[in-house]
Amino acid sequence: MGGDRREDGIWDCRKRKPNKKYVFVKVLAEYRDHQLIEVQEARLHYPSEGEVIWSPAPEDIHAGKVGFYTIEERNEEDYAGRLVYSKFIVRKELENLKYYEVFPIPFSLAQNHDIVYLIQNGFDAPQQFSSEILLLTNDDYLVGPYRVKQTKEQKWVIDSSDDKLLEIRKKGMHLVKYNDKNVGIERYFVSAMLASPVEDYLDCATNDRIMRYALKTLKDQQQVQEISRKVISQLSEWVSDLPPQVHYERIMRAIELLAKYQITKEDIGQFEEELLQYPAIQRKIEDKLEERFAAEKARIEDEHRKVLNETEQLRRKKEHLLVEMEEIERQIKETEERLKKADEALELKIKEMKDNIFRTLADLLPFANLGLNVSTHNESNDRNHSQWVVKDVDETTVYYEDINHLMTSIAENLCMIGMQENKAWLIAKTIIGAILFRKPVVVKGEFSFELSQAIGWAVAGNDHLTVFPDIKNFTNKTLINCFSRYTRPDCVKSLHLCQIENSPAELYLQSFLDYWRVSIDESLPELILISIKEESELTDSFIQKLSFSPVISADEMTTTPDILSLRKTHRLVFGSIPAHLLVEGKILKEKSSEFNNFLEIVQEVMSFTKQKEAFKKWFRLLEDERLEEEAVSVWVVKVLLQPYVAREQAKKILEEFDSENILI
Repeated sequence: MGGDRREDGIWDCRKRKPNKKYVFVKVLAEYRDHQLIEVQEARLHYPSEGEVIWSPAPEDIHAGKVGFYTIEERNEEDYAGRLVYSKFIVRKELENLKYYEVFPIPFSLAQNHDIVYLIQNGFDAPQQFSSEILLLTNDDYLVGPYRVKQTKEQKWVIDSSDDKLLEIRKKGMHLVKYNDKNVGIERYFVSAMLASPVEDYLDCATNDRIMRYALKTLKDQQQVQEISRKVISQLSEWVSDLPPQVHYERIMRAIELLAKYQITKEDIGQFEEELLQYPAIQRKIEDKLEERFAAEKARIEDEHRKVLNETEQLRRKKEHLLVEMEEIERQIKETEERLKKADEALELKIKEMKDNIFRTLADLLPFANLGLNVSTHNESNDRNHSQWVVKDVDETTVYYEDINHLMTSIAENLCMIGMQENKAWLIAKTIIGAILFRKPVVVKGEFSFELSQAIGWAVAGNDHLTVFPDIKNFTNKTLINCFSRYTRPDCVKSLHLCQIENSPAELYLQSFLDYWRVSIDESLPELILISIKEESELTDSFIQKLSFSPVISADEMTTTPDILSLRKTHRLVFGSIPAHLLVEGKILKEKSSEFNNFLEIVQEVMSFTKQKEAFKKWFRLLEDERLEEEAVSVWVVKVLLQPYVAREQAKKILEEFDSENILI
């Protein structure tokens, strides 16, 4: 025949057992003019059994696989004389062409509430859907397409990120039928180029989504700024529980009865005069007046008591405010003293740098061979050894075969020092991200050293370096000299720089980190941990230059970790993993289900265009079925966003996520 032809094929291995080298593919339909044309008399067009051969067969082949493929006529001598053969051979799969699977439902289009309930709450189906689907009503209407996902109860529900208006069209095209004996049902397929025009739309959004949209529109159009995300959620729940037609019919009936009875003003006046002549009526009026007088007296006395109580509360509030003012004045004084000390420390460091300008310029370079000839003074032996370096060499090493094993070991070490399981798992994933995205990890707080060591040992074991920078003479050169202690350049290596606030490290490190981010030198560590016990103006300035690197507060994660006893009993994991296993394409999810919601909230508070793609990668890494909904968003705000934005902006974003009620 010559030339290629596009086909829609499906694996069908029932007639003969698949060979390791080839497999036969049943042809369901041909792709012509953007439509699927069902193959009639398959044996006549594709002798001898209505199938084509795929050789060599791909490794991921399985029964029920659907896809578009090009085929080519084989040379006759390749199959001549065989009783069972294939005249055509599969050449390649065309991934740019798409199809929809059509799933029949037992409802007519008029039963739209039942259809929406089925879409939101799911339906049972034995097959695995590999494409978007269309629902086929029993009066021949197609609803969709939309993406589905399978719940823990094995129900197929609409993907939350695909919660939208679904198209409705008449079934104006032929469906390709496939009797899938692997699951025991007939399945139907159609080309993604739907021939029928859209006639209407079906809103399959939940009440919560509808209320969020409506209130957000009100907020945008009427400048109602106080409607928070939490209020929107509560309102949507209230609307869902409200019974229809509450009191409506009874009120309308009362209006009708009142409208039928008419009375004139003259009749009312004459009636009043007659009534007031009776002593019983007069006594009744006097009793009513006394009741009203007593009630009014009680109301005035109650208001007077309220005024007295409010006055007392205002007095106490005034006293409290005076105490707060004194506390604020004390804090201002302490802050001024800390600023003064910070200025003095900065001036001292600047003076030390000015003492030898040539040596300082050399120290600011990550390597001495970057092409700059800077003459330096001879360094003393003390300067060559101006930091304390610790490296464990005799601990038993666990060699990891995959990333999940590595993350599990990091989490185990963190749980051993008193951390909750969810927090430990989030930190483990964050460490993987720091390695993949070449980001240093800052750990702050009283227990920052213990937490950093537990992470470093789990990641690199005996190739984890712990460096205590010298108070006066820390340089990039002395730091780089430490890397010669690594013994396995092909495995992930770790570096822990301890308490940098006590040395010039916070001034020199930025230049080294800039080089480290782009270097492919295998002698450099893949993971850098920086611990800070005491925060200051200089440490805050150092963190601000790290460009959205993870910042973890150790004191919020653990309390009183007993590293010494864990080391003595050998209960902490020392691990090692080949560096080539950490590849973004094999670790990150293809798509994030939470990022768009995160982005919408953040962009209401601040500009976020430059960081959008980088943060999307973090979501593709961190999202996990074991974590509560929106927990990843709150973690990203606290660890990756909050340290680098204004305090009020971070507070507003966390309020929108209702972070106080989300367990991490």
